[in-house]
Amino acid sequence: MDMDYIVRELTIEDEPILWTMLMYAAHEDSLKSVQSQPILARYVAGWGRLGDMGAVAFMNENAFAAAWLRLWADDDRGFGCIDPAIPELAIAVLPEYRGNGVGSRLLKQVLELSQGLFPAVSLSVRADNPVVNLYQRVGFVKVEDSETVNRVGDISFNMVYRHIGK
Repeated sequence: MDMDYIVRELTIEDEPILWTMLMYAAHEDSLKSVQSQPILARYVAGWGRLGDMGAVAFMNENAFAAAWLRLWADDDRGFGCIDPAIPELAIAVLPEYRGNGVGSRLLKQVLELSQGLFPAVSLSVRADNPVVNLYQRVGFVKVEDSETVNRVGDISFNMVYRHIGK
């Protein structure tokens, strides 16, 4: 499928878009489910705080993919947080748009946005998720001994992308 879409940086007004994207990223069935689980809601709640940044893709004025970063405090860490100075990545592409390079484009854009601001970017991914291949292609590496049983009982692990020169 040849796609005509635009990508722009996320703004504070984009929090509603991120709730929808988080629903897909977390493999949940509804916004209510995502918003009612504090362990998930913290990835979007209060969007626009220090360190929040990302990119969103639109087609015909409808958002269909996003990638975003969030910094965590020592006492409130996301699943893929490896250090409070390193933001964690979340990314989602609506199912009907997957496999068209949009995720790659957003991921690369977010890594460029974070260059010079942070020494690295981390993430958590389910071991059986095919997106692991994309992360490896752009330079993420698995964090040793980071395997854990995730919230749905499967295995996840952390990955990190280190910015050159940091």
